[in-house]
Amino acid sequence: MANMRVTDFENNGYAIVPNVLSRDEISVLREEIANLPEDEAVRRRGDAYGVRNLFQLAPEVRELAAQASLRKLVEPILGPNCFAVRAILFDKITAANWKVGWHQDKFIAVREKIDTPRFGPWSKKAGIWQVIPPVEFMQRMVTLRIHLDDCTADNGPLRVLPGTHRHGWLDGKVADCRSRVEEVACEAASGDVLMIRPLLLHASSPAIAPSHRRVIHLEFAAD
Repeated sequence: MANMRVTDFENNGYAIVPNVLSRDEISVLREEIANLPEDEAVRRRGDAYGVRNLFQLAPEVRELAAQASLRKLVEPILGPNCFAVRAILFDKITAANWKVGWHQDKFIAVREKIDTPRFGPWSKKAGIWQVIPPVEFMQRMVTLRIHLDDCTADNGPLRVLPGTHRHGWLDGKVADCRSRVEEVACEAASGDVLMIRPLLLHASSPAIAPSHRRVIHLEFAAD
């Protein structure tokens, strides 16, 4: 990323990078997702609409996370030793037109549960332990949302409150942030990447005109 783009990202907590993946790369990923096996981590309404543990289920996604076009987005921010830690698929279709309220991403996925001061509470989803870490861990993470479909104002784009990632945990302060910060709807085209800081307040409304809005959510960490 150019220095100016890194500065904007650090100030705002999000950035939309156009044309990161080619049409052929998108087609391969769509096919891989359509052919995912039945698994407790895969929620289906016809096609898969939500998938946890995507690294374990989709080899093409593992390769995607190591791709130079994505690493050049995160390395200027997290350093050359950063690594992908989790991959999730989100989709919105007529039968799964969900809404997500304003929140920060708080949980990290870990290999095993080891009771550690300042880490908790713990939960387990699709066989994977998750825990809320100290806030400084989340400040050294970046999420890439790879759009496999066009995401317009009509099909429930992610909405963000710019700059709210700079204030740590915001429990009990969401209403105040919403009153002071103008929200931005992050519309994107197929092949674009939306970069966000996990601590950035974000939300998603139901789609007005539901259609595929497949997003591969990749989390990168420096620790």
